[in-house]
Amino acid sequence: MNRRTLPALTALATATALLLTACGGESSEADEKIPGAGESSAEASASPSEKVPTAADKLDRPEMNFPDDFKITFDWEKPSDPDGAAALGDAENYVKAIHYGIIKQDPESAAYKFYIEPMSQAHTYAKDQIQQYVDGGWSLMGELRNSNAKVKKGQAAQTQVVTFCRDESKAFGKDIKTGKKVDGGGENPNDSHYAVTLVMRESKSIDGYWKAVSIDGVKGAAECV
Repeated sequence: MNRRTLPALTALATATALLLTACGGESSEADEKIPGAGESSAEASASPSEKVPTAADKLDRPEMNFPDDFKITFDWEKPSDPDGAAALGDAENYVKAIHYGIIKQDPESAAYKFYIEPMSQAHTYAKDQIQQYVDGGWSLMGELRNSNAKVKKGQAAQTQVVTFCRDESKAFGKDIKTGKKVDGGGENPNDSHYAVTLVMRESKSIDGYWKAVSIDGVKGAAECV
């Protein structure tokens, strides 16, 4: 088990640790990297313009409340581009929903299903991650921090590529029965940091509603350490 293993990137099982890259789902955006300085992208630090209401604002979204001993933060502002801002917002919701499913111990949680394209790689990944925690008897504790988000148009129609850094150094697994932190190996501090890529596609029928298609990540990525 990894001392600094955090939900949804690596599972806590000793023999079946599941990295983002192990999902195997292919996408036209699978090799997208976090844009560096000088690349064309809508950075999340940009000041958002006045938001124009969309059909997505009227959606009855699933409510997700977390216990006091677990916190997930997104340290960024939305980009000024409306599509980029909406895609980033629903990418956040997808990430939160996976962890909510783990907290609730529900591999069929309606929360993550609200933010995925059915039968997509992002769907399989979310369900598998939650199932591994359920099978292991683990929940979550500590703080999962996400930062340095960037958004750019994808190659496929109606897609946006969301990239960000993920810091798992202060988040841990929690034994469901004892309530104690699951601890163990993992001596390299860089293993707690990931560069994450999410491909989001806008709903064909609801303007401003984005769903996850695929998720990928690189452990110890230089831009996120």
